Amino acid sequence: MKMPYKQNKKNIFSIAPMMGKTDAFFCMLLNLINNDVNIYTEMIHAETIIRSNVLDNYKKLDNISRVSLQIAGNNPKTLSKASILAEDIGFKEININCGCPSPRVLSGEFGISLLEKPQLVAECVNEIKNKVSCEISIKTRIGINYENNDAILDFFLETLNKVDVKKYIIHARNAIIKEMSARKNLLIPKLNYERVYRLKKKFKNNIIIINGGFLNTTEYNSVLRKVDGIMIGREAYKNPWIFDEKHSIGLNKKKNIVLTYLSILEKRFNNKKFDFKALFHLYNIFNNIAGSKEWKRKINSAIKEKSLTCLFNYLRYYKI
Repeated sequence: MKMPYKQNKKNIFSIAPMMGKTDAFFCMLLNLINNDVNIYTEMIHAETIIRSNVLDNYKKLDNISRVSLQIAGNNPKTLSKASILAEDIGFKEININCGCPSPRVLSGEFGISLLEKPQLVAECVNEIKNKVSCEISIKTRIGINYENNDAILDFFLETLNKVDVKKYIIHARNAIIKEMSARKNLLIPKLNYERVYRLKKKFKNNIIIINGGFLNTTEYNSVLRKVDGIMIGREAYKNPWIFDEKHSIGLNKKKNIVLTYLSILEKRFNNKKFDFKALFHLYNIFNNIAGSKEWKRKINSAIKEKSLTCLFNYLRYYKI
């Protein structure tokens, strides 16, 4: 009898791929904050990976094995070429986006379009597996438009299980295509966790990670009895300390983590090579702490001046 594929208990929480947010710099920051959380990069198209240096910044991560690359596309050969480049720099998991509902993605016939093309996704998985040893996972949604037919999602998993996909991340909302923007699709379609729970009951040997609407890590024990893990998105970006359930990271330790992050930026990237937008990830780092407004003003000054000096000085010599 085939035993169920077991998720590492430490990694029951993960951070969702977010465009413009989970870039290499945010992954670096989260690696400093928490050692037990899997981080998924923002969606990157396979063609972009092949034709540009978009993965270069990820080479500088110390713990890239805990960062999973979310890749987009629908061409098996292109996806496999991009996966080879990803494995070469240390990625251990390739996550195929089969859930994005943006008009641009839909026009390219990838993202959520692939939910209705499981055989094509299986061909992509096979081609990738022939070239790399990375784990292949899938992120998708519970359905398209207002359809509540579980047969589509079931057939999707059944098809991909035949090519040995073990992990699925399911956003518990339908994707409303054409009528809604990608941004509205994050909030407006009604959450339906029960459909994800049903999926886990049927596919017991798969890792099923649930995504959508989770605000913290402390109130979801009942959820974790029904699925293998929880993926958190926007709330983790608003509050990077969200996984510090016991509030064990005090203010001094937070300051030291930020100083380490800034030092890494200074040592591994010079002003010509690193985008000062990497500092945007620090805006929320001291939320609800006296001095946080002045901290945000210092970040704006650092970006404008293209210098980290004012941030180092503020952390070392002023109370926040």
